[in-house]
Amino acid sequence: MKERVVPSRRFRAVPNHRGRALSLPRPFDVPDASDLAAVRDWVRRSPRPVAIDLFCGAGGLSLGLQDSGFSVLLGVDNDADAVRTHTANLRGLGYVGELSDASDLLAHLDAWGIESVDLLSAGIPCQPFSRAGSSKLRSLVSQGSRSGDDARAHLWDSFLEVVRALRPRAVLLENVPDLVSWNDGAVLVGFREGLKELGYWNDARVLEGPRFGVPQYRQRLFIIGLRDVDRFDWPPEAEPTTLRDAIGDLPPVGGGQRLETLPYGTPRQSALAARLRKGVATDERGLVHDHITRSVRPDDAEAFAIMQPGGTYDDVPHHLRRYRSDIFTDKYKRLEWDLPSRTITAHLAKDGYWYIHPDQNRTLSVREAARIQTFPDWYRFSGHPTARYRHIGNAVPPMLAQAVGSALMATLSAPQSPRPHRTSIPNPMRSKLISWHHMNSRRFPWREGATAWHVLMAEMCLHRTRASQVVPVFEQLVRIAPTPTQMVGQRDVVLTTMASLGLKWRAENLVAVAEQLVTRFGGEVPGNEADLLTLPGVGDYVANAVLCFAFGRRAVLLDTNTERIMSRVSTRRHARRWQTRLDLYELAGKVGPDAEFNYALLDLGALVCKANKPDCISCPLRTMCVTSLANTSDVPLKLTSNVLVST
Repeated sequence: MKERVVPSRRFRAVPNHRGRALSLPRPFDVPDASDLAAVRDWVRRSPRPVAIDLFCGAGGLSLGLQDSGFSVLLGVDNDADAVRTHTANLRGLGYVGELSDASDLLAHLDAWGIESVDLLSAGIPCQPFSRAGSSKLRSLVSQGSRSGDDARAHLWDSFLEVVRALRPRAVLLENVPDLVSWNDGAVLVGFREGLKELGYWNDARVLEGPRFGVPQYRQRLFIIGLRDVDRFDWPPEAEPTTLRDAIGDLPPVGGGQRLETLPYGTPRQSALAARLRKGVATDERGLVHDHITRSVRPDDAEAFAIMQPGGTYDDVPHHLRRYRSDIFTDKYKRLEWDLPSRTITAHLAKDGYWYIHPDQNRTLSVREAARIQTFPDWYRFSGHPTARYRHIGNAVPPMLAQAVGSALMATLSAPQSPRPHRTSIPNPMRSKLISWHHMNSRRFPWREGATAWHVLMAEMCLHRTRASQVVPVFEQLVRIAPTPTQMVGQRDVVLTTMASLGLKWRAENLVAVAEQLVTRFGGEVPGNEADLLTLPGVGDYVANAVLCFAFGRRAVLLDTNTERIMSRVSTRRHARRWQTRLDLYELAGKVGPDAEFNYALLDLGALVCKANKPDCISCPLRTMCVTSLANTSDVPLKLTSNVLVST
């Protein structure tokens, strides 16, 4: 067990210097957004292909797209400083506002004459979709401390509304790589299904920054959607670079350096540094901007001086530690010249201790952070230094974005033959499964013309219970409470009716759900996952089952039956739940995981692919099943997810 070191109280904080806010003006060649005639003319004259960037931040993704040949007409974000940064550098229009409702943005686009675009890009905030986000929201709702309506949960719907209105040829989404595992893969599947419903073939991949010349250990998830094309060639890799390549030419400075502009001199440059200096104005080639740093406490300076490159908080002597060493083992990190930097994140805006310069006893400057993100030196950032650090840390590395943008440009520029109608081409597994199900499907009252409320009731009753036991109880519940409104006030009757199923808390949850449906949703079952997950007792499986069976949405259902089938069919062993979901999504084929596919899987698991003594002889998938073919020489279907996650 590590020794716990209690930090000393002798340390004194450095005086807080917020720093000067940098105000970037609108470029002279960009029209005033309120001059509609000028904007419309500017839009008409913009060279194709054109793009707009939602949730644009400081513009890292937009800059990469611009460098790959797209004209980025507009940056949209709720952060005014980020939009000012985007407008000043990308020389386009800016829109500041929330996107939980897209109607105002669409009105602006119409007024500006932006009726269609070639590419719509976005980095949608996804906190409300994550497991932590939904559980936290449910807790707050149950405590009555906030409404169950989280505006951020509607951002995806707003994005799809913009896609529906503009019908771009291509869609590009980027996000953190962890999104592939959020809600056991349901968030990613939901994103891809939303695009598919609008007619976009799509693919997803996690790309690593160092493989594309970005000098940091950074990964980003990219989702590509194409309207008239069903193939995308991901970009080729580039030569790796190091921290020295990125910042080794910048002049040395101390902690607390506040001058916005310093002499650059004539240092030796790496190929990367030369690239990042390209485009600097002629009269500023001897200068460098934003090379400002935080002040350094005397005790921190002493600790930094002791640490070697690659050193962490464990290397700091006990008398200089200000934090518990058993928790904050990586509180400090001294970077190494000949390796990529650790990932630049928005955390850099808070303290910077993860980013100690390799040989100068301070944390990284604003310009150094921008260099590591591959922003060029002519690119400036609006706002106070803290805002600049945050915007840089949140950005997509422009060089990584350029690689993806260039691949997109090649796809959109290539001659395209009419896309064949492929839905008629059968998927082997799906075809066999559905054919079997037509002859062997189980019949239940909640499967035939049931309302969304009835489906929700049935799925909650089916938790840990055989379907045959649920049928008589379900039929009584439908008579007692055909709507949520009629169930409110029937608590005792419902508890008595459901007593034969056991699990008293389940009956109480059902009544609580009815109450929330009445008070929060006007007595209707909501048709989106984020709202469903805030209801008591409604988890991932129930929410997706309701969306699929009641609302006709394609959704992957994870339960003991479907997971067991997947574990036997796939060559992948001990897959995580999110990987299982993605594998099931792939197996559903081009039609996707619709109600027919999911009912067939559930019935197969209950009737044939049982936990004990599976009836492999009767299984329609036996020629594709690893378990069934374990003792044969046949090669089963090998599954690989479309999402490649580097380890």
